[in-house]
Formats: sequence, structure tokens, C-alpha cells
Amino acid sequence: MQLGIKIFAAAFALTTLVSAHEGVVINVDRRGGPEPINDIRKLKGVFQAILHKYESGILSYKHRTGKDHIWHTPKISKRSDVTSINMQDISDETQWIGEICLGKPSTCVLAHFDTGSADFIIVKDPYDPAKSNTSVDTKKTFSQGYADGSKAEGGIFIDSFSVGEIHAKNLSIGVSKKNFLQSFEKNKAIAGLSFSSIKSFDDEHLTLMEAFKQQNKLKKNLFQFTLKSGKGSTLNFGDIDTSKFCDELTWVDVNPIWGFYIVGGRINGQKAITAIDSGTTFIIGSRRQLKKVIAKTPGVSYLESDGMGYGVFDCNITPNVTITYGGTDFKLSREHVARGTAGTKCLLSIVGMDSGLPLDTWIMGDPFFQTTSIVFDHDHKRLGFAPQK
Repeated sequence: MQLGIKIFAAAFALTTLVSAHEGVVINVDRRGGPEPINDIRKLKGVFQAILHKYESGILSYKHRTGKDHIWHTPKISKRSDVTSINMQDISDETQWIGEICLGKPSTCVLAHFDTGSADFIIVKDPYDPAKSNTSVDTKKTFSQGYADGSKAEGGIFIDSFSVGEIHAKNLSIGVSKKNFLQSFEKNKAIAGLSFSSIKSFDDEHLTLMEAFKQQNKLKKNLFQFTLKSGKGSTLNFGDIDTSKFCDELTWVDVNPIWGFYIVGGRINGQKAITAIDSGTTFIIGSRRQLKKVIAKTPGVSYLESDGMGYGVFDCNITPNVTITYGGTDFKLSREHVARGTAGTKCLLSIVGMDSGLPLDTWIMGDPFFQTTSIVFDHDHKRLGFAPQK
């Protein structure tokens, strides 16, 4: 069955830098009207690019350790010690971006802060390491392919950097000779925030979080995402801003050896192994898993189109979608349970797409991020979840 699907995206504007609880905070405002995406093939391409990111991370893990990743399948062969940066959401992939400055004299660019990858990769314009007094050419190269056919490849440099009020050095920067980003993307770089076991660069090359930790730059080696559909979205580095959530944080252990932020949970009672990913528009699982979830979601029907599974429902109802971590339930609001339309029906923000990942794997994206405040605690190897205020 072919569905006529409209996915709504929104433009976000950069706002002023603020300091909260000694942390770096990025504020996000939604401005302008939604822009519909009518081409289901384009939507599928977005999902394929997301899945390819995980496949690349799994391959990097194999290359670095000589062992198969847990998600391997045969298919996949006073200094300031807390800070905030202003962020905005861009286009249909719901990528959260903020400013990072590189080199001396500094060049400031917008970067997509991605919990599903580890490396820092940037297009050559506007950052040119030859114009930075602090850059070092490692004489090493990298190559990273993407599902849409684009490729980032070039040299690896080491340079100083700053995020908000925090200044550090020795960030490894992959400077691509080719533009690997889509034309609609405002960011010029991808700043990976995952654990280092999936980075594609060698061990001596530091990720952003490794650089912070090595130089003892943060009060606490953690960051906190609180993403909202309206004003007030933030990314904190170095401390937890308790004003962003209700109740207590529910803590769940995470194993850094696997690179991704993988935690067990439930979706409407169905067991799920999930990767918490700030770079994903939807909640994505396999079609088989989606069918099971929809079977436990009254008012939602399962449909397939172009090899993908969808949930559709009458727009005058709000289906119950509850995600559980550590025994605590987090219910998606009406605003986040629906993501566009399919004909006369509303489209569930959970979709099914088969990939090389294990069939019980889910990628937990934007609908969950906009429901909770999430703490990524590297010191204690855990994730904290709490409902947003």
C-alpha cells in the first residue's frame, strides 16, 4: 500500500547564551510554520541514513577491538567547568545544532550534537586548519560513507576549541574535502557525543568528551539534553539543571564498551533494547516489533508502505504510548505521539524499518527527547531520565 504522508518539520532560531546551574545551556525557540514533506521515499532515505550511522559505528567498533559489537549481525560486516550553548532544530531530520568555536583565531560554526556517533567531522568551509595558529596536522586521513551516497573524507587535525564558556584543546577534527551534508542543513559539522569505542579515528585522537575529561574541564563529566517543541530547549555540559524536570531522575546503567547509549526498556509493555539518539526524528524499530507495540495500542492500525511499517489513527484521539525505563513510565503527549498525517489519518511517531540491526533493537529519537530531560553521565556510566516540566 502506498501512503500519502506529510511529515511536519519546524525551523528553530538561535537564542542568547545563558548560564544555568553552573552549566552550559543551549536555548531553542520554534519559529515559523511547519513545512510538510510529501515524498515517502525521502522519508525512507532519512531513516536509512540513520541506520547507516549505526552500521558505521558497529564497523568502527570491530576495527578498533577486533571483536563483534553486541549489535553485530551478518549483514553488517576558575575556569568554567560547566557551560551551555545555544541550539536550534534544523529541517526534517530534527537535528539539534549549536555553536562550537575552533582554533586561534577562532572560527565558530554550527554543529549537530549527535549522541549516536563519536567523531568530530566538519566541512572545510568555513574552518581552515591552515589559518589556525593552534592546529596540528596529524598527516592521517579518514573516510566516512553515508547511506545517501555522500562521503566525508580528508585529513585529521588537532586543534583548540570552545563550547560556550569552556575552552579546551586537543580535539581531533576530521576536515572533509567534500561537502557531505545535505543542502538544507545549516550545520557545518557533526559533533559526536557517544562513547569512544565506536569512533573511527585512532585511539590517540580525542573525541569532544574525551578532550573535556582528559583536561578536567567539566565539573562533572556529563551532559543533559532537554529538548522542547517550543522555547526553552537546552544542552548542558558539566552539571545537571534540576529546574528542567519534575520528580527525581530515574537512573539506568549503560555499558560504554558498546559505544552507543544502549539501555533496556519497554514500549507499551513490550521489551525493547534501545539506543538513545539525539539525531533521530522518530522512534524506529523493526516492522515485527512495531506490529507488537501497535497490537497493544488501542485505536492504532498497522499499515505498510514501500517496505516500512506505520501506525495510523483517527486524528481526534490520542493513542497511549508509554515508554518505561528503570520502572518509571514516560507517556508521550499528543504533540509527540503524532508526527504528520497519512491521508485522512494521523501518523504515529513510531515507525518500523528492517535493517541489519537485531530485531529487538529500537532507536529512541526526538519524540522521547521532547518528553523527558535526559542526563548522559560518563563518570558513573549511566543515563538519567525525568519528565520535563
